[in-house]
Amino acid sequence: MAAPDLDAARAGAPVTDPDDRPARILVVDDEPSVAEIFQEFLTDQGHEITVAASGEEAQRLIPALRPDIVLTDINLPGISGLEVMRFAKRSDPETAVIVVTGHASAATAIDALRQGAYDYITKPFDLDEIHQIVERGLANRRLKAINRRLVEELRQKNEILQYHEQQLRERVANATAQLRRLYDVGMEVSANLELAPRLGMICEKSAELCGASAAIVFLMQPEQDDCYAAAVHGVELPALDEGQVHWLRRDSVITAAVTERRTVLRNVPDAAEPESMPGFHGLSWRALLAAPMVADGQVIGVIAVFDSARSFTDDDESFLELFASQTAIAVRNSQLFEHTKSLDRLKSEFVAVVSHEIRTPLTSIKGAVELLSDGRYFDNTGQQGKLLAIANANTERLLVLINDILDFSKLESSSLSLNLERQPLEPVIEQVANGMRTLIEEHRVQLEFQYGERIPDVAMDAGRITQVLTNLLSNAIKFSPAGGSIQIQTELVAGEIQVSIRDHGEGIAPHNLAKLFRKFSQIDSTSTRRAGGAGLGLVICKGIVEQHGGRIWVESVPGEGSAFFFTLPVAELPAVNLVGRS
Repeated sequence: MAAPDLDAARAGAPVTDPDDRPARILVVDDEPSVAEIFQEFLTDQGHEITVAASGEEAQRLIPALRPDIVLTDINLPGISGLEVMRFAKRSDPETAVIVVTGHASAATAIDALRQGAYDYITKPFDLDEIHQIVERGLANRRLKAINRRLVEELRQKNEILQYHEQQLRERVANATAQLRRLYDVGMEVSANLELAPRLGMICEKSAELCGASAAIVFLMQPEQDDCYAAAVHGVELPALDEGQVHWLRRDSVITAAVTERRTVLRNVPDAAEPESMPGFHGLSWRALLAAPMVADGQVIGVIAVFDSARSFTDDDESFLELFASQTAIAVRNSQLFEHTKSLDRLKSEFVAVVSHEIRTPLTSIKGAVELLSDGRYFDNTGQQGKLLAIANANTERLLVLINDILDFSKLESSSLSLNLERQPLEPVIEQVANGMRTLIEEHRVQLEFQYGERIPDVAMDAGRITQVLTNLLSNAIKFSPAGGSIQIQTELVAGEIQVSIRDHGEGIAPHNLAKLFRKFSQIDSTSTRRAGGAGLGLVICKGIVEQHGGRIWVESVPGEGSAFFFTLPVAELPAVNLVGRS
C-alpha cells in the first residue's frame, strides 16, 4: 500500500464555510425589469450578481463563473430555464438552481424540483421570500461543501489508518517470524550442552539468520581481558601451534562491541575497496555486523558476521542483537557446565588417588591384624581376641568403602573395565547366594528362586554382575524382618533378561525413591541407622548395569517391601573386552 499524503491529511481545513468570498449568483431572465430588480436587491445583500438575458448566454457564462446560485426564469426564448438548470447541474452538481415561474406554470416548476431544482418562486414575487430562499440555498450549498470536505478528510484519515494498520500487521508478522526463528534456533543451540558444539551451532546460525557469508564467535578470556576466536563459519583460520588462539586485535572495528557494549554496523560504499579483518588474513568484507553477548551484566563474547556482496540493514542489526542476547545465556551455561565438569574430574582424580594410596597401607594393617589374630602364632586373651576381631571387621569395611570409591571414580571417568562373556545368569545368582549364606542365616531369612523357562545366555562381566547382585541382595537381607522371605526372579521381557530381588521389609517412602541412585545419598542419614555405607552402592550398581546396556529401577510400597529390578541384554556376540564402555 502506497503511503498517503500524511501532511495534507494532518493539515485538514477547518470545518466551516469553504471560503469568505461573496456568493456568486447568476440571474437568467429575458425581462430587463425583473433582472434589474433581482440584481439591485441581491447586490444590497452583499452578493456578486451576474445577469444573462437568455439561456444561451447563461450556458456561456456558467463554466467560467461557477455560480453558487442560478436564479432562472423557466419560460425563456430559445433554451429554456430547465435546460439551463440541467447544464448548471452538469457543471457543478452542488449549484442551487431556483426557478422563477408564473402561477399558470406552477406544475412546470414542480416538475423542475423533481429534476433537481432547489426551489421555485412564483410571479409576482415577494423580495423577502426571495431573500429567504436564496439564503437557504447558499446555506445548503455551504453545508454540502462542508460535508464534502468532511468526507474527504475522513477518506484521507481512513487511508492513514489503513496504511498504519498495514505497517503494524507487517511489523507484527515480521516480529512473530523472527521470534519463531529465534525459538527454533534456540532449541537447536540448546540441544548440546557442550561448549564447542554449541559455539559452532551459534556461529553457523548467526550467519544463516543474517544472510551472511561468514561468521566468527569471539569469547572473552577473563585472565587477559581479551577476546579470541572460539568458532568460525565460512572462513578458514591459519593453523596455530597447540595452545595458541586467534586474538581479536584491539585496532579492529569489532573491539567497540566489547569496550562500549554496543552493536557495530559497518557497510563499505560500493565505490570503495572491501576491507579486511586485522589478524585474519583472507577475510575481506563489504558489510560487517557485530553484537556483544552480555550475561550477568558482563560482555562474555561477540558474534560477528561478514558479507562481501551486500550491506546489512537495521533489521539485521536488531535481529542479531536479539540472537546475541539469547545465546549469551546458553554460552554462559555451557561455560559453567565445562567448569563443573573440570572440577568434577579433578575431584574424581583426587579421590581415586587418595583412595588408592590409603588402600595400600590399609591392606598391610589388615594383614597384620589377621596375623595377630592367628592362634598358631600368638596367644591372645579373650579380650584381645575381641579387639582384634573388631579391628579386622573395621578394616574390612574400610576396604569395601575404598573399593566402592575407586569403582565410582572409574565410572565417572568412564574407565571402568568390563570383560564381557557369553554365559548363563543363574549360576552367578547361585554363587552370590551361597557366598552370603552366613548373612542369610544370621538374619533368618528364606531365599526363593524363580527362574523363567528357556532363559537365554547374556553378555556380561560376571565379576561386575556379582557385585550388583551382592549389593542388592545384601540390602534386601538387611531390611527384611526376621523369618521373612526374599524372592529372586529372572524372566525374559521384551527381548531382555529382567532380574528382580523382592523383600518384604519396611519399604521406601515415595519421596525417598529418587535418592536411592544419587551419589553419597542415604535415606537414613542418622548416626543410629541400621545399615552403614557411603551411599555409593546403588550408584555403582546403576553404572555397571548401564555399561552392560541395561537399566535399573526400584518399586516400593511402604509397609509391604521393595523390589529392585535390572535388565541385561541377551547375548548375540562372542566375548568382547570393553574398557570404559558407556
